[in-house]
Amino acid sequence: MSAHDEKPETEETGAGMQTLMRGVAPITSRDRLSVLAAAPLAPRATQKSCDMGLFDLESRRQIDLVDELRRLTREAARNPEPSATGE
Repeated sequence: MSAHDEKPETEETGAGMQTLMRGVAPITSRDRLSVLAAAPLAPRATQKSCDMGLFDLESRRQIDLVDELRRLTREAARNPEPSATGE
């Protein structure tokens, strides 16, 4: 039997009956489910931003107390203020 004598495979789709090319297997439900299972998870609802704790970007812009004390100490060492007694 030659390749021309073979009846081409077909599959039913939402658009109707589709003829498959030689060497192409029909897409099965298992194939469709494996594609869906391999897809990344998507949220079902709009996600709220996490603006608290470790993930709060505004708190990262705040001045750290320890860093501020170090800066003030360095400035005081560079620019000693005269005392009230004139020393």
